[in-house]
Amino acid sequence: MNCFKGVCAAGILIFSQPIEALAQEQPTPEMQKAIEFFSQAGNPEGRWIEGETMVPHVESASHFNAAMLYYPGTEELQDNEIRVSFMGSTYYPSQDQSGMSIYVELGNGDRFVFDMGIGSLRNYNSFSVPFNTINHVFISHLHMDHVSDLPYFTMFRPIQGGYTPLNIYGPSGSEPQYGTQHFVDSMMAMTAWHQDSFNAWPVGEGYNPNVVEFDYMDEGGTVYEANGVKITHWPTSHTKDGATSYRLDWNGKSLCYTGDNRPNSLTIKYCEGVDMLISEVQTATVSVTSRALGMPAAMAAYTIDTSHTPAYGLGYICEQTKPKVCVASHYSYDDVFNNETVAEVRYHYKGAFAFGAPDLVVFNLHGDGKVWWREGVTGESNQVPRPVYTDDEITFPAPKHQVYDVINEIIEANEIDPELWYPPEKRPELVREWPLTEDITIPNPFAN
Repeated sequence: MNCFKGVCAAGILIFSQPIEALAQEQPTPEMQKAIEFFSQAGNPEGRWIEGETMVPHVESASHFNAAMLYYPGTEELQDNEIRVSFMGSTYYPSQDQSGMSIYVELGNGDRFVFDMGIGSLRNYNSFSVPFNTINHVFISHLHMDHVSDLPYFTMFRPIQGGYTPLNIYGPSGSEPQYGTQHFVDSMMAMTAWHQDSFNAWPVGEGYNPNVVEFDYMDEGGTVYEANGVKITHWPTSHTKDGATSYRLDWNGKSLCYTGDNRPNSLTIKYCEGVDMLISEVQTATVSVTSRALGMPAAMAAYTIDTSHTPAYGLGYICEQTKPKVCVASHYSYDDVFNNETVAEVRYHYKGAFAFGAPDLVVFNLHGDGKVWWREGVTGESNQVPRPVYTDDEITFPAPKHQVYDVINEIIEANEIDPELWYPPEKRPELVREWPLTEDITIPNPFAN
């Protein structure tokens, strides 16, 4: 206590004076020393130095509404900030984990989605992300835990204001039928009935997705470059040719998403020094895991040893690349295994580490190389977010046909006369046809 006697006494002096007096007076040297102590905990850098992994760049920011929780829609991104939200974080969906999907928001207003696995759209809705604000979806590979919500999203985006083509980026395959273009073509063929039924409403070009398929063997190619954003890709080994990893660069900040893969030298090459490295991870507990999953141990080992990244491998990769934060996802988040996973990563890597799991973990890359992560908070029941229209006017495309153009008149005749169920004083004038055959532009009724 003796070593703090001076500053503690000065602290008593400070708090015993009226605020007005402190505001008007220049602090004495003794007072200044006390102020620094109370605000900096004795650290001249203004930062505690306890702990092993909370390195100086792991830091919250003053514009966060809460340091430990993220409330969607309550924080505007800074001009030089990236927010990364895990809308899906695993392979087998559970109550609190959906198939892989990563939502990236930039301070310049751009939005990108990496993968769209099963159940992830529920989390986009809970975060109040309007479908018509998502225009770019990047696919790492075509396993269903990474793409199974894409058909639903593609079909319902137009009816929620997504009147322009959705851009879908992904690798080719060793043969045409294994590539992204074929997948999307087949998806559109599979949903032909849905599309034609909704063509009776304004959908514009929403059912004409634009597929950007790149050569899966292309190493370091650029798949997207606009508004200062550059997204590159490289091939990776995962069950079959046609899997890829991505790196996003913008405004001096960067992140890598490896998708599913074996530890490989290209990840080290292209992810060196990034702010955020997102990787899948598997814990080296095959005998326990195989029993839990009800499969032979050899099958579990074969799956990991040919197609996935063990935690030891992730630690090795991160030790070589030195990211600001290593984020492990595509992971069955379980208190039984979490400590073991961390221990295996730590065998090689001692830097900042976090789980991108369970769903709704949110990371902010902010300031001058700072990173912070929190839990996203949503309600039990969330309605579908309304579309966002940023212009002063909204143009609604003309439907391609009327509803009753594609319903047989015999089936239509079986409809019960509405006069039989509406109270006489409540009978509306029914809208049985879209009133116009051309596009219509109206003032934006949702403008602030």
